[in-house]
Amino acid sequence: IYLIPMLNVDGNRYDREVFSGPNAWETNPTGGWRKNLRDNTVTGITPLPDIGEAVDEDCDGVDLNRNYQFEWGAPLGATGPLIPGTCTPAEDEWNGVNNDVYNGPVNYEDNDGDGLINEDHVDGKDDDADGQVDEDWMGGNTEPETIFIQDLTEMNDDDGDGASDYKVTITWHSYSELVLYPWGHCTDCETTDHEQLIYHGDKMAEMTLYDNMQSSDLYPTTGDFCDWHYGVHGSYCYTIEIGTAFHQQPEDINHIAVRNLGVPFYMIEISDAPRDRADLGMSNMSRQWLASPEDVKIPDTGSIPIELCLDASFPYTLDLNKTHTMWRLIKPTRQQSDYGPTEWIEEDWQSTAFEESEDKCTLADGDVNGSKLVANIPVPDDESGIVHYKSMLGTTSGLSMLEYPEYGQYYVLDIVYRAPYGNIGAALFLFIIVATFVWGGLGIALREMLADGEESLAAAAGKAGATAKK
Repeated sequence: IYLIPMLNVDGNRYDREVFSGPNAWETNPTGGWRKNLRDNTVTGITPLPDIGEAVDEDCDGVDLNRNYQFEWGAPLGATGPLIPGTCTPAEDEWNGVNNDVYNGPVNYEDNDGDGLINEDHVDGKDDDADGQVDEDWMGGNTEPETIFIQDLTEMNDDDGDGASDYKVTITWHSYSELVLYPWGHCTDCETTDHEQLIYHGDKMAEMTLYDNMQSSDLYPTTGDFCDWHYGVHGSYCYTIEIGTAFHQQPEDINHIAVRNLGVPFYMIEISDAPRDRADLGMSNMSRQWLASPEDVKIPDTGSIPIELCLDASFPYTLDLNKTHTMWRLIKPTRQQSDYGPTEWIEEDWQSTAFEESEDKCTLADGDVNGSKLVANIPVPDDESGIVHYKSMLGTTSGLSMLEYPEYGQYYVLDIVYRAPYGNIGAALFLFIIVATFVWGGLGIALREMLADGEESLAAAAGKAGATAKK
């Protein structure tokens, strides 16, 4: 976490000591010196403030929040000099032509050594189609303050991939009681994270009782800090316009501070994955469901499908380690009683991956555009008993793992024997075989028994005849 209490130190000091005075909330509540003290006069040859020369209020200074490189000086209608990099005040007038929002000098260097200048300004695009992006900029980041911010941002590369690791950024300004999000350089335009930026902005607006809006809806700006931090480094950046005056009444400051106290803590909370956290917040997870046993359709054969219905915006992952259905088969033993099985055999839990389905599902609130995932549990057809099942759902960033059902519970599904018992022909053939052996064997047994009986009768008759002769 990096905290910069004040960036425009010399400009703020000049405003308090000279331009507006020590009681500025009384003498100049809605105005003030907003720039740094860059020497922009003809004799000025350095971007550093000229300590030995008085400030030329007609022309000196650069508006730091218009001095960042992204879309510097480019947007039509933005609050910048009519000609990027110019500073041409009218005689004896402090304000001059756009002087209070002077965005700094034009860069006339050939940054990429191709003999051309300013052909590829910083906008995330390859403007000159040379295979390089943003390599020959028009201007911006000319001031010690903005160079410091650039260095601080780009040095924060903990994983060594060459990109800044900043995820969220806040910059406080005065005044208007607003929460502003990119873009600021264009009107009727949206970022790729537009809905997510609105979501977090709404949360901070709710905390502060401010209004949340896109920066350019207030007025378009050129070289804005948040446009640069988001456009170049992908950081969710917000400008918080605090208070109701440029110089606030002293008795109002504590109240303003309290209203803004929750904002940095909220940004810290979402800093691990701001887009995913917005998606989670917008997805309304209470609408999502895992099929309960009464809704599971058990096929006559094959795996048993378990459906999971998700909000269409939910940022799920299909990584088996994060998203899966766990199940186990509970089978009865052969020891039976009149009241059912006396013992059950529990198998170990197994994991089955979810697959995306082209079909939609109906969420709990009736929305028919849910995203359907299906896990096919491979329960053998010749098994019977019950199946315990539950599901785990992970997000793309891995920041959340959701359980269905909640709190470590599981569903119980009754399974009947589904294996085929044979067809009529096979049954008839088996019957003939059995009948042949059974009835044939019985006939042979009866014949043998009758034969034995006849022999016994004959023997008895012969014995009786012999006795009579005697």
